[in-house]
Amino acid sequence: MRDFLIGNGPLVVGVLLLIEAAVLVCLLKEHKRAKAPLVLCMALVTAGLLFDGAVILLGRFLPEGLLKALSMGRYLFHGLCMPLLLMISVYALGLKGTALKVFWGVAALLMALGAVAGLMTKLNVVDFAGFLRCTGSDATPKWADSYLSTLSVAMVIPLILVGIWLMIKRKGPFLFLSGLFMFAFSALGPATGNIDLIFLIGMIGEALMVLFFLLHAKKAAKKA
Repeated sequence: MRDFLIGNGPLVVGVLLLIEAAVLVCLLKEHKRAKAPLVLCMALVTAGLLFDGAVILLGRFLPEGLLKALSMGRYLFHGLCMPLLLMISVYALGLKGTALKVFWGVAALLMALGAVAGLMTKLNVVDFAGFLRCTGSDATPKWADSYLSTLSVAMVIPLILVGIWLMIKRKGPFLFLSGLFMFAFSALGPATGNIDLIFLIGMIGEALMVLFFLLHAKKAAKKA
């Protein structure tokens, strides 16, 4: 698998981006129809991941200054979009009123910290597996690097837990599967000794996550 990903990385990412773009279009159509905050949050996360992947895929063709500017946007969007996974879980539970406001307050705080952490990330240009992309350098403040890394994992846990609850309530497995695949593929790189490919393996999990988002949104719309 390692040799395949290194030799075909841009092709793999291109396919994943096509999947994410198709999912985004479907989610936007669903939001236009239903005006559901859950679907809007899903669409925003998908758009952020699509932007992230596009910058990675096109990095080799961009001037270094533009690559770094767009890559800073990648880290900024990461800090802003990941807390929306928490709100997807909250909306999936059907919370309203004070509880919803409290969770939005928590999400807003996480987003603010994520934006600061993203903007404080210092970038290195790395050429690997067919990609020219920017990664966080050792000059990045430790708290910022740790916060963004932890945020990616921590925000998936509510998806899994709420997904289990929805399965118990016979409301479908799709939210659970979205969190499970995201978590599993995030861990797969380090677990298999391919930490240098974690960005690429993780993108497979991201595409599966948003695909199951769409399936959950479709199922929820049928029951609405």
